[in-house]
Amino acid sequence: MMRTLRSLLSLAVVATALAYAQSAAPAPKRVVVLPFNASSSTSSFQLGLPTALQRSLNEVPGLYAPPVGDVALVMQKAQQAGRDPVATVRQLFEADVVVEGAVDGTGSTLRATLTLSVGSQQQSLSVQAPDGTPATLARAAAKAVATALEPDLGAAALTRIDTAAAQTPSLPSLGPVALAASRLPGAKVDDLASAAQLDPQSSWVKAEYARLLALNGDTKTAVSVAQQAVQAQPDDVEAQVVLGIVLQADKQSQAALDAYRKALAINPNDAIALTGAAGLESDATKATAELQAAVRSYPRMLEAHLKLAALQSDPQRALQTLRNAEGALPESLSLHQAIVQQVLKIGDDKGALAYLQQAVQDPMAVSPGLYALARLLPADVTDGALALVKAGQKAYPDAGVLKAAEGELLVRKGDYVGAEGVLAPLHTAYPKDNGIANLLTVAQARQGKLDAARQTFESVNGNGTAAQAALAQIYLAAGRAEAALKLLEPIVQQGTQDATTVATYGLALGRIGKLDQAKSELEKALKLQPSLALAQRGLGLLKQQQQLTGGTQITFTADAGAAFQQGIYALEVQDYQAAARAFAQARKLDDNGLSAFFEGYAVQLTGDPRSAVEAYQAALKAFPKSDIVLNNLGYAHLQLGRFDLAVPQLEQALQINPDNAQAHLNLGLTYYGLGRYQDAISQFDTAVKLDPNLSTTVAGVRKQAEQKAAGQ
Repeated sequence: MMRTLRSLLSLAVVATALAYAQSAAPAPKRVVVLPFNASSSTSSFQLGLPTALQRSLNEVPGLYAPPVGDVALVMQKAQQAGRDPVATVRQLFEADVVVEGAVDGTGSTLRATLTLSVGSQQQSLSVQAPDGTPATLARAAAKAVATALEPDLGAAALTRIDTAAAQTPSLPSLGPVALAASRLPGAKVDDLASAAQLDPQSSWVKAEYARLLALNGDTKTAVSVAQQAVQAQPDDVEAQVVLGIVLQADKQSQAALDAYRKALAINPNDAIALTGAAGLESDATKATAELQAAVRSYPRMLEAHLKLAALQSDPQRALQTLRNAEGALPESLSLHQAIVQQVLKIGDDKGALAYLQQAVQDPMAVSPGLYALARLLPADVTDGALALVKAGQKAYPDAGVLKAAEGELLVRKGDYVGAEGVLAPLHTAYPKDNGIANLLTVAQARQGKLDAARQTFESVNGNGTAAQAALAQIYLAAGRAEAALKLLEPIVQQGTQDATTVATYGLALGRIGKLDQAKSELEKALKLQPSLALAQRGLGLLKQQQQLTGGTQITFTADAGAAFQQGIYALEVQDYQAAARAFAQARKLDDNGLSAFFEGYAVQLTGDPRSAVEAYQAALKAFPKSDIVLNNLGYAHLQLGRFDLAVPQLEQALQINPDNAQAHLNLGLTYYGLGRYQDAISQFDTAVKLDPNLSTTVAGVRKQAEQKAAGQ
């Protein structure tokens, strides 16, 4: 005798339930509704009836059905990868039940044939709508599926299911509304506005109209329409969720949280409501529990995985959280990008490259966009990144995103001629693509082709004040400070209050040797925005430069000066590898002590103190009485464990400038390494007295020095 569907379900979810035995709540029955088969005359039902089922089933607390559009995308990707679409859906969604169906009609009667699958067992259902309306068919289908899944549903639950299904719009509205609800691309606000006029009482129509309004930036109207949806049907869980989404988009956080909580009161397993509520929850423990619950309901809930990772204080645990999501989301470009960025965050550049090289081998994951993520990789693995992009171009020869990625990597590598060769034809093919145009602008500006760069930039950005300020930043980064000043001077003279623009102006003044004016403008930028890192770093570098040269103007040849300026800009934006390359190029063209010092500084910041020593020694020949050069050289030797070399250099730095707090700190660290703990403590105390900001840095090692001194 064939088991009932309910008993089959119980067997099917045993393993899943055991897996979550330690969790706060068991997973719901995960029901995945596939797009239905439909003829041309019933094409609106292909997404319309499955989405109506999905919305109705989510009224049942023990069930959860994800958006049908996600199911459709997985099926499409599986077909492209040569895999069984239904089996892939079952695997990635960890589906307990898969619902398939077909819709046809004869005369005014609509019929739907449904198949519910649990493992290898199936149950068939057949329903019809004699009046030919989508709502009648949806109500019959929702009741049939719900009672098959949960035979003991009470009258109240059945009423909620029936009421939700009754919100199914009329036939003219069904296609556009279902497309919007599925979360597939292509939905249009105008179509939903028309649907809202045709079906003014439908909470489903109103909710989807509100969501699209919010996506298009009209959050005020979206909130009003979403509230109408909830008023029309307060128990519509999907309408409550959309209300939370649009309230959150309108920055009404508490009201959004209340809406999500109301949705969860209807169905505690609603993954979208759980994720939305967690994002607004101030209690990290509670937020974590809700995100874990969201993933239990909907393993492919990308936003929940990303938020869970963000809540991890340990970078390695955050990475593991993201990697755990790969099984459910192999094709998610956003997830792969987050993983690459997290691997880079922990400092494993080669690991990030290796991850991408492995990821593109998965047929479910591979795409032009995945290959193009190589553009995120830093300069030390640029050759490997370029090789990966080239492999992607062989697989996808017409993919513009891969040409753009190649151009970006060539810019990062410093091959501006090669970058222009790749990007110029791409700009011609995609003249309105801002990203391509900006990359081409950079490549041209770095070659000194300023007229061409300006023409390229203005072709997509115009020539307004904001565009001119942005172009000036590109010029400045390219080492073309004079050209940047010509763009910025009129803006500054007009009294701009934009801190970044003022800071850029100050930096440009510093590049051409007007150090006092540069300092004044950078300080003005900090008054406008005290936390502006660009101005803070600019002032710090300006101070270093003044201390090194004593205010003496250091002259460069034109090309060497451009390279030096590029290096300074790279330091200011903390791209240390690019800075090191630029300063090395400046020295190659016109070697001087200033370029040598900053090359050593940049190289040291990349974690290569051995190379920094050579550059600092060259700088010391030019500035033999510089406590800054001696301090940095001493610290580089300290990093290399050469305490014997570090001590005389740091002591000499302090003979020149006894008030150099950093040199006292570094000498203390050197004494500590030599076991001279009392001397180390004395240096630490002097450093903190001179610069109280060093107290936190010193506290731990000073305590260790005290303990070791006591034990001697």
